[in-house]
Amino acid sequence: MILLMPAQAWAQFYVNQPEVEKGEIELEEHGAIFSSPGEDERLRQSHELETYYGLTGRWLLITEGFFEQPIGENLEATEFEIGGQYEFIKREGDGFDAAFRTIYAATKDEADELLFGPIVKYVYGHDSTTLNTYFIGQLGDQAEIDSLEFKYKWQLKHELTHRVAFGVEAFGKIEDLSNPGSFNDQLHRAGPVIYLNFGQEAEDAQIGEHEYEETAEETAYVQRAEAPELKLAGGVLFGLSDATSDVTFKFDAELEF
Repeated sequence: MILLMPAQAWAQFYVNQPEVEKGEIELEEHGAIFSSPGEDERLRQSHELETYYGLTGRWLLITEGFFEQPIGENLEATEFEIGGQYEFIKREGDGFDAAFRTIYAATKDEADELLFGPIVKYVYGHDSTTLNTYFIGQLGDQAEIDSLEFKYKWQLKHELTHRVAFGVEAFGKIEDLSNPGSFNDQLHRAGPVIYLNFGQEAEDAQIGEHEYEETAEETAYVQRAEAPELKLAGGVLFGLSDATSDVTFKFDAELEF
């Protein structure tokens, strides 16, 4: 990923979550296959590899690598990113979670970029909704525009059991907020997603409530299951504008330990 090639950035379709757990490591792969390319989006496939590490109960270290294959070309690395996330509201039971994420992206032969913005989640019983709203600015002498790019990710999710959940996700991007153009000039897509959890359900979920008096950060660390947890997701996203590919098949794989 050191020899980076220029390509369209931020092309993955995964809704980031605000929760941070001390000492937890996550390895993630987020992939997408594009069908019937749009007027502005001419990709065959794209992949994002991520690593997360919980430095504390609130601070998260993030590294990411992006790979894309434009139509008629080979799959190549496009960006390397590093950044962090701070969870400033920690949920206990139902209620709100909130975090703020900042990512620095290095791209060869193009201006570097800085992504920043909040992540908000609301949970009620087996239902949850999560919203990512990010702003992206170009840095350095190679910056082409002074305006910010805007990107959103939204998820509505219902858990049937610990292992199976269904939901709807939506993703969109406005490349230049100072000159957004019409809706059809922007990238927007939405569709259904299924989520599978193959991890061991924590048996010590009540330790923090009945045996110890701990802070929220310490309780979350104790409750984390020791066995690795594998999570998979797959879905179909339908383009909502002329600029967007008609159909995008997305898949996510996460390993937590």
